[in-house]
Amino acid sequence: MKKLLACLFSALLFMTPALLHAQDQTAPSAAPAAPVDKAPRRLLFVMEKGGLFSSYTDNELIILKRSFLTALSDVDDAPVPIDYSLKSFPGSTEDRSKVAREAGADCWLVVKISGRGSPTISVVSYDLLYNIKTLDFSATRHEDFSMLDVYRERWDDVIPQVAKAYPPIVSHAYTRGPPGPVTLTIHAVAGTSITGLSPKPLRVGQAGTVTIDLPSPAPYSLRATASGYVPNAMDFYLNGQTDLPITQLRSPWLKLDGAFQDGLFPGFSANFSIPSQRFFGRLEVTTYRVGIAVNQNQFFASLPLTTYSLILGMYLTPEEKETRWYAGVGALLRVSWPGGASLVVDNLLPFGIRMVGGCDFPLFGRMRSFVEWTPTVYYNPQPALFAAYFGNNNAGPLSYTSVPPFALGLFEIRFGLRYAL
Repeated sequence: MKKLLACLFSALLFMTPALLHAQDQTAPSAAPAAPVDKAPRRLLFVMEKGGLFSSYTDNELIILKRSFLTALSDVDDAPVPIDYSLKSFPGSTEDRSKVAREAGADCWLVVKISGRGSPTISVVSYDLLYNIKTLDFSATRHEDFSMLDVYRERWDDVIPQVAKAYPPIVSHAYTRGPPGPVTLTIHAVAGTSITGLSPKPLRVGQAGTVTIDLPSPAPYSLRATASGYVPNAMDFYLNGQTDLPITQLRSPWLKLDGAFQDGLFPGFSANFSIPSQRFFGRLEVTTYRVGIAVNQNQFFASLPLTTYSLILGMYLTPEEKETRWYAGVGALLRVSWPGGASLVVDNLLPFGIRMVGGCDFPLFGRMRSFVEWTPTVYYNPQPALFAAYFGNNNAGPLSYTSVPPFALGLFEIRFGLRYAL
């Protein structure tokens, strides 16, 4: 009996490999994974001159555009660019998206170049598939573009972010999957308060960082404020990245104006403010020794007059906005300094109250432009002498209106350039 069991056991051991081999032959083999069909994104690309007055010519802008497109084409899985060749691109997101759809694109990118020596590159991009702004930032170069060798330019401060924002997508499915948690480290000035990402503001520590867990991929908006710095409101698209640097510019305490008043009479002013505050004070000097006053009587004018103003004002729009509206009011002293005579307070219009309403907007770098309406109520102690000298209404190169014992300068305009220190 024992011999029989031993024989059966030996036979079973001998047959096992054969049975396993037969099973492998009959079992269906696993099918290889089908390749995922991905398609590149289609990007409507626009390059524009930045600022009101750009130092780049149209031909130079074309060269910069070709350089950008060449560098973009060298990046793996980059979006396919569709060059926008018309002169002007719409300003609103809705109109831009409409133009992009009509061009067969599913996203658009606007790159603005401004400034010589240290050019600024401003980038805005929008994803039509997910209806979000994916990019909105500026980068400043420390040296100018080498126009003679610009095709070697890699655009490393822009193109990597464009390629990361628009990876290829599955052709038959416009989805990036369910959001997953990502620990995002935000880099900013110590003490910065960040709102918009959590119910309570985030506070950046002394190390210059703060972390938060956020679902990704997803669009977000935040506002970063710090004492002494310009608030920064930004939109970003979190797509797995773990670090987010926030650019913060120091809030200027002094702004210097070079201006023309009442036609083209030159003037200078200094604007003082507490950083990050809306209030400002201004000391202003305007001379009427030489200038152009366009009115019904004469074109050129030269008067032995100088005005000194002290204005207290307030900005009506936040500091992070490109165009800032402001208003103010203050006192004005008018002096006369005839040739060969001593400086005296003007007899006709010695002082008054000046009101200011205006706006300033960026040109390039720290340079801004501004325009103001500055109606002024002057005290007129000698109405009869004023009428004999100027006439009752719209007289003289400054176009005053006499309302005894006052004179009104209602159509006084001031405009010029403003540099922030």
